[in-house]
Amino acid sequence: MNEVAQITQETADDIIRELEDAFYDIPFENSKFQTEAFVIAAQITPERSYRSIGLRMMSKLRALNEAKFARMKQQIDIDEINYKLDNSELDQFERRRQELKKQELLSGNYWSDKLINDAIEELNVLYKHFKTLPKFTREQFESAEKLHFEQRLNRQVLGLSGAKESLVNMSDDIRALENYEQKVQELGFTGQDTLKLEDLRNSMANILKETEQRVPAQ
Repeated sequence: MNEVAQITQETADDIIRELEDAFYDIPFENSKFQTEAFVIAAQITPERSYRSIGLRMMSKLRALNEAKFARMKQQIDIDEINYKLDNSELDQFERRRQELKKQELLSGNYWSDKLINDAIEELNVLYKHFKTLPKFTREQFESAEKLHFEQRLNRQVLGLSGAKESLVNMSDDIRALENYEQKVQELGFTGQDTLKLEDLRNSMANILKETEQRVPAQ
């Protein structure tokens, strides 16, 4: 094995650039798998998945909006510094101070760019499922709540919590969600046909009950 050079104060900037390049596309928040298994499918019913998608997307979009305005404010500060450097008779010390301030402002851009990239990647995963699921009305959402809480409480009775429930999220819940979305596409369902919605919900309930039957009572 080749000897790895030690990091020193003199080489720290080079290491930072190396890490920035290496980890830019590695998610520091949720991976695609985590989002689909533990944000969407873990909600058990499609109506709850739809709600979870909305909550997560709104949170991410608000963060993106805040990042956009923060970057705009930063640009004003940089423009002001450039104006002073170009148009003021600064002594050498104040000029160096302004140049250092500009460098400090720009130094955080990689981190914010990386977080923005992560947020956009997750938003695209969420948006794909949002566009695939029906656009539920409040009435349709409320009518599915009984099934959601039945399944949630049945899992607790069966001892499906913690790591056990996470394993179900990764397998049965993902499968149920994918089957539901596939049937939505096959039916051309948009959320307005209540009878089709009931059929889909019954299908989802059957898949969920299969999960219960495979788990022995605790």
